[in-house]
Amino acid sequence: MAIVKLKLRRNSTDGFLVILTAKNLDEETEGFLPPLPPNLESSFNEWQSAYRQIEAVRSCVAPAPGLRLTPKSVTIHSHGEYTGAVKDYLNQWLNSGDSRWQPIRDRLIAIAQQLNQSNDEIRVIIDAKDIDLRRLPWQAWNLLEEHYPNAEVALSAPKSSNTKINKLVPKSTKVRILVAVGRSDGINTKDDLKVIQDLETDGVEVRCLIKPSRRDLSDALWEEQGYHIFVFTGHSGSQEDGQIGWIELNDKESLTIEEFKEALKQAIDKGLQLAIFNSCDGLGLANQLAQIHLPQVIIMREPVPDPVAVDFLRYFFQEFTHNNKSLFTSVKKARKRLEHFKSDYPGAIWLPTICIEANVEPLTWQGLREGSPPKPTPIKPEDSTHQPKKNIKPWLLIALLGVVISSGVAYLVGKKVNSDFSSVAAPEGTWLYGGSTSWAPVRQHVDIEIKKAHPQFELRYTDAINATPGSGTGIRMLLEGQLTFSQSSRPIADREYQQAQQRGLSLKQIPVALEGLAIAVHPTLQIPGLTLGQIKDIYTGKITNWNQVGGPNLKITAYSRRLEDGGTVEFLVDNVTGKEKLGSNVVYVYDTTDGLRKLASDRGGIYYASAPEVVPQCQIKPLAIAKQGNNFVAPYKEPLIKADQCPNQRNQLNIDAFKTGQYPITRQMFVIVKQNNNNSLEQQVGEVYANMLLTNQGQKLMNEAGFVRIR
Repeated sequence: MAIVKLKLRRNSTDGFLVILTAKNLDEETEGFLPPLPPNLESSFNEWQSAYRQIEAVRSCVAPAPGLRLTPKSVTIHSHGEYTGAVKDYLNQWLNSGDSRWQPIRDRLIAIAQQLNQSNDEIRVIIDAKDIDLRRLPWQAWNLLEEHYPNAEVALSAPKSSNTKINKLVPKSTKVRILVAVGRSDGINTKDDLKVIQDLETDGVEVRCLIKPSRRDLSDALWEEQGYHIFVFTGHSGSQEDGQIGWIELNDKESLTIEEFKEALKQAIDKGLQLAIFNSCDGLGLANQLAQIHLPQVIIMREPVPDPVAVDFLRYFFQEFTHNNKSLFTSVKKARKRLEHFKSDYPGAIWLPTICIEANVEPLTWQGLREGSPPKPTPIKPEDSTHQPKKNIKPWLLIALLGVVISSGVAYLVGKKVNSDFSSVAAPEGTWLYGGSTSWAPVRQHVDIEIKKAHPQFELRYTDAINATPGSGTGIRMLLEGQLTFSQSSRPIADREYQQAQQRGLSLKQIPVALEGLAIAVHPTLQIPGLTLGQIKDIYTGKITNWNQVGGPNLKITAYSRRLEDGGTVEFLVDNVTGKEKLGSNVVYVYDTTDGLRKLASDRGGIYYASAPEVVPQCQIKPLAIAKQGNNFVAPYKEPLIKADQCPNQRNQLNIDAFKTGQYPITRQMFVIVKQNNNNSLEQQVGEVYANMLLTNQGQKLMNEAGFVRIR
């Protein structure tokens, strides 16, 4: 599976900062897209208004539960004109020759040429918070039509952390589907229902709820057996901003996702993998479902005519169940087969939309029948990507607020992959750097060797004054001119991109290695390990005694650095606690040395830090971690070296488990470089340092320091 993602974030009124990533090619490119042109916005609004007035279009509840659109007759021939205008203006915008955007287009084409040589399925993800961007028919962009003809375009679920990635499998030998038919006056839901019920001939167990009450729906979702797929057909709607959606459950009751989220959470915990809302205007539904970590959702962006809805469902399940295509391919083919509605319902082919969490592989029917949920990718920062491989020349663009840059800046990191430090030209001088404490092993093992190869390239580690060291501190010091470059254990945050733009600068992140995050306890604590959910509950204050997780009757002391200090803490909050704040029970420490020292003298303590900093220590014990259940994976090579055997023997890092993603908590390490429009010496120094780390010698030394090489 190849994943190509475009992350777009609004930059005031000046347009959108864009980050293009291609996971399988270890690709990252930054760019800048001009704001939505007025003619595109107006043509889309005209198409939407005309489309929603077609008599046969399913009436959508709007603008609030219980209210409906009144269908009006319009001249059909105008719809095609509106649709054509939307597509034309969309392509004019996305094919513009703006120098800040052109390199993104160039890289998309180059990536497609490489990916199309393999047989891997390609999925294109649009990661946009702006509702105007989420409503656009991205699949109508001719660049995607030409260069990604077999790839379906999906929307990324809002960023969140799913700590229950491996869901329990429903307790059934059959695939189970729950169908809820809501209020359906004026529309035909019988054909939708028949499409689902026909699956029973293939051994599927289908349960139908016709205009259920809230209690009926809730009870069904709480059933112990669980369901694989939930389908809703009937009236639904979303707020204009796409944040909140609702379904018309019966003739009297409307229901937002928030109003039955506990029942949905139970269904998700029992194995629910996919929800299909074959109903109107579902962007708000998808947004709310993502917040409770439903891995995959199929919705309709706009009101949907009966024939379109029924045919889509039929075509989708034909591809998904009979032809065993992935979710993406099934939606792609089903959507394309709606082309015969072009004259009656122009634009209807744009409606079916996938919303998917970033760390989930798309479903297949065979996977469901075999009783295994989709295989997740390792937990990593959302925007983490490796640097381009040999012969890939990405353009890194400077997105400046209110400033038009004449051209992109091309560069290639580490042209000589099989090289050493001496092969990289380094400028003379003394250069200040700092940041993440997780980089300490690199500074101890790697930077010494850089000094030997380049005596005149002097690197001087610099701590902040009156601030604790960490990734965030390092990036702040870089922006304030106190560092030449910084080291980070997390990607650059949106707020930091904005701070750079306000200073007339841009930041670039260069991934150089992968590492694991280790959880440590006192060596005398007898506990087999912890799940990600238990770690979350400990650090948010829900679990306060070790006997709640199979240990002794002993109060837990959860140690942590402060959120504002380090990338490691931000990573834990983003990827383990699900952005839930650390609890009042947490005891804060100055840095990792302080945290490990306190842990060594506290039988009930727990602490987390970079695995290379934790695993070799003698006075603490690293814990095995499981995504769920008892499938524990240790951050060290088995067997565990006990404290009384150390330091004669020390625990070794489980590099293979980090590399394969078997260990549940991994992340990337970045060199952060400050850019401006004149390719300053400071920028060159940061890139030189990253280039050295990406040489064969650098990657080998990073590996020896406890990190996973990415080359």
